[in-house]
Amino acid sequence: MERKLWIPQGAVPLGASPVGYNAETGSQITRHTLLVKAKDDFGKEHATRIIVLADKDTSDAHVEEMMCRAAESFKDQVREKYNKRPPTEQEKKDIGKALNEVRKHMRKRNESTTGKLYF
Repeated sequence: MERKLWIPQGAVPLGASPVGYNAETGSQITRHTLLVKAKDDFGKEHATRIIVLADKDTSDAHVEEMMCRAAESFKDQVREKYNKRPPTEQEKKDIGKALNEVRKHMRKRNESTTGKLYF
């Protein structure tokens, strides 16, 4: 029996497939798969696959709630994780210059016999 489930906004259903049987009840377990996409503050799109397992005893409302919670959790993670803007070209150049200075100083320090530059 195919379930008619509500899908969270922005999610694409990838289908449902049987994966096994519940050892306690003997009922068949079905895997419901969704593809969820979310954009960060800078317009880059991130995607993840959400998998929800349910047997025939699990209500449709509970399956829908699990899907919704997982989708919202992913969207919150995208908002929190990708809130920093990428560096500009000038900032990248400044970072590169600073790294080159550190490398140059490390080479000088390694060439000395004591590992120190200043006595």
